[in-house]
Amino acid sequence: MKKWFKTIITIKEEEKEKLLLQLQEQNILGVWESGFDEMIVYSENSIVLPPGVKGREEEEEGEGEWAYKWRESFKPIRVGERIVVRPPWEDPQGAAVELVIYPAYAFGTGQHPTTYWCLYMIGKYFQKGQSFLDVGSGSGILSILAAKLEGGRIVALDIDPHAGEELRRNLSLNDMDFSRVNFKEEEIEEIKENFDFIVCNIGTNFHLLHLETMNNLLNEEGILVLSGGEEKDFSLLQEKAKMLSLKEKEIKVDSSWVTVAYKKSENVL
Repeated sequence: MKKWFKTIITIKEEEKEKLLLQLQEQNILGVWESGFDEMIVYSENSIVLPPGVKGREEEEEGEGEWAYKWRESFKPIRVGERIVVRPPWEDPQGAAVELVIYPAYAFGTGQHPTTYWCLYMIGKYFQKGQSFLDVGSGSGILSILAAKLEGGRIVALDIDPHAGEELRRNLSLNDMDFSRVNFKEEEIEEIKENFDFIVCNIGTNFHLLHLETMNNLLNEEGILVLSGGEEKDFSLLQEKAKMLSLKEKEIKVDSSWVTVAYKKSENVL
C-alpha cells in the first residue's frame, strides 16, 4: 500500500502563502487549513521546512484518501450575485463570471475571508477598461477576475517567481492567454505606472509600510482595496489613510480580518 506524508505546520496566517510557494518544488500533493494558525501539507516524501517554521510529521498509508478529503474541502464559492470561484474538478455553476482556480499551493482560492472580500470589492467597484494592479498576486485569482470583468492593463506583482507559475496555470484553466495579465517579479517600489484600481491582500505591516507608495501609484478618483490585516490593527491604517486623502468607501470585517475599499480624492470630508 502506498505511503504518503502529512505535515501539520504551525504558522502565522499572513505567512502561509509565502511558505507554500517556498515548498512548491517538494512534491506537495495537497494543502488545506485546519485552523487559524495551522495548516496541513500532504506530500509524497518528507518535506524540509525553512528555519524557524515548526511542523509535526506523520507517515500514513492509503490509496487516495487524502486526495478525496482535500478535494472535498474545496467547493464552489459564490461571491455576490454574479461571481463564482470553483476548482477545475467541479462543474460550471452557470454564474455570469466564473473563476476556475487550482488550489494546490497558493491560498488565493476564495476560501479565506481576505480573498473572498477582495473578490467582492473588485466585483462591486471595478469598471470595464480600468487599469489594475494586484500587489502580492499569489494564485492570480484577483487579476484573473479583473481580466474577466474586461479590465484594461492588468499587472500582477509578486516577489516570488512561483506566483508567476501559479498565475499561468490558472490563466490556462480559464482559457486566457498568458499575455492577458502582465506578471512582474518586482518590489512595489519598482513600479512606475499608475493605475485606476489597486488591490493588496497581504497584511497590516505591509500596508503601513507601503501605503504612501500605493497611493502615489493610484490615479485620482481611483480605488484602493486593502485586505489581510486584523481588526485590532485597523485603527493604525485608518489614521495613515486619512493623512493621504484616502476616503473609506466600504469596510468588511470577517473573523477578525478587515477588508477596506478606499477612494483617492483631494476632497475628503
